[in-house]
Amino acid sequence: MTITCQPMDAAEGLDLPAYSASNERQADAVTYGGGSGLPLAARSGFRPGTGNVLTASSTTWTLQPCAIMISPKAATAQGSYRWATDANLTGAIIAANATLPRKDIVYIQVNDSSSGDGSGGLNAPPVYLAGTPSATPEAPDLPERSFLIGTITVPQVGAGSPTVVRNPAVFVSAGGIQPVSGLTERGELSAYDGLVVRRMDLPGRPLDVRDATGWQDETPAPITFAAGSPPEYRNAGTYYDATLADAAVTRNGRRISGQGAIANNVAITFLANTEYIIGTVPAGYRPATRSPLFQVAPGGYVCNMWVTIGGQIRVSFFVPVPSQAIGKMLWPLDGTGWNG
Repeated sequence: MTITCQPMDAAEGLDLPAYSASNERQADAVTYGGGSGLPLAARSGFRPGTGNVLTASSTTWTLQPCAIMISPKAATAQGSYRWATDANLTGAIIAANATLPRKDIVYIQVNDSSSGDGSGGLNAPPVYLAGTPSATPEAPDLPERSFLIGTITVPQVGAGSPTVVRNPAVFVSAGGIQPVSGLTERGELSAYDGLVVRRMDLPGRPLDVRDATGWQDETPAPITFAAGSPPEYRNAGTYYDATLADAAVTRNGRRISGQGAIANNVAITFLANTEYIIGTVPAGYRPATRSPLFQVAPGGYVCNMWVTIGGQIRVSFFVPVPSQAIGKMLWPLDGTGWNG
């Protein structure tokens, strides 16, 4: 069994070269993906595709062969360490409490005295740390210079076997798409213009893109309606069908998609070949050119519908439409879209 944690300084002698591992770690930074908040360090994480490598029984935790990038952040220019094990590593689990559950952690702590971290060591062992039994247990704080492998929930005696949640953090190389487990992990990134993350918590694993204005993602941005008392148009779910989603748009890269539906909020009459503004798409979700959506027949009347570069959603009917009761005119947005 071999644990590898590189690069660290090699001792001169025994046919080993003498070199500065710090120089290598710093130079390697050019190949690592960003988001750590440090100019010469990667975002810590498992190799992409790593499965559930941490398991636990009532007496033993086991870490299976895996590879991890670890940024201890003990110093600004320390850089990152490549860590791997080629065989199972195991350790004992403290016995369950008689009446209360507990959350324990397994982590790797990088000790590199050659980098000036004050540890006095040159190793990177996996470490087990038991939490405090509680009716609402919390995992202990992660020690400094460490990477969390996973959390082990140990139920009280007689309440079943321990369960494990592996740390979802994933390391990617420079220019790679960074997988994240959700908005919390995305928010922990030091975002930069051009950063792309893959949302592993959403169906289809969509991409969120960071630009100068913020995250362009699958979070719905609401469509607004013309002022008035009351307004002439509203979300169709309010006035037509409660099962309809609110009118909104989402963004995935350049592609912008509509959702929900719009309905008339007052009795309304339409003239033929006249443009009516029924809503406004927020900035950042507007088309690069005037974008026709489709022809629809709300209430049996065919109309043209499009979105302008200023974000206005407009409709125009081919024939006059007599007064329509509230909710009779329905413009569904699901399935529509355009390029930003």
